[in-house]
Amino acid sequence: MRFFDQFFGSKKPKQSAEKSKYLPKEAESKEVLFAKKFIERGGKFIYCEDATATFSYFNQIIEENGWTAEEIESNSPVLSSFFNLIPSEKKPKALVLHCEYLVANKGAVLICNRQIQEKKLSELPENLIIIAKTNDFKNDVSEAMTSINKKYKNNLPSNITTLNAFDPTKENDFLSYGGNAKHLYLLVQEVN
Repeated sequence: MRFFDQFFGSKKPKQSAEKSKYLPKEAESKEVLFAKKFIERGGKFIYCEDATATFSYFNQIIEENGWTAEEIESNSPVLSSFFNLIPSEKKPKALVLHCEYLVANKGAVLICNRQIQEKKLSELPENLIIIAKTNDFKNDVSEAMTSINKKYKNNLPSNITTLNAFDPTKENDFLSYGGNAKHLYLLVQEVN
């Protein structure tokens, strides 16, 4: 089933067999759970069917915020080239980056030094635009860390952290005290 179908349903006809009221309710998929928690915490979740849609939504974010290509930077040559970003000496208003994984039960984005080098979250711009794929979803941090261990067997990343407070106005619990809230846009592109 494609990712988008989980939100709006499949076009396949469903069987009309009634379920017992005593059966446990079906759990939400990790993608749906992530999207709900992410949005609750102030993140902006955007589903993209393909690279063309990703590029289009990226440009809409730029236009909505009144930014120019010179005011956005990326540590990834691939993303800089794809989005036609022009390096500048000015302090950027937004940073475009990939993520390692999307943690469903927290609605958090797992990143490491491969995305932010050795910078602290407080050193990053206030606005982050994360580019992810539909196969980046993990149920919890433990599953994400296991995947990182497999992915980078002999060269484990450092500075592993989660972005989990996305809007300073919603940062109201004591667990986020001292955290650095960021305005976060997440573009999740479908993987075929």
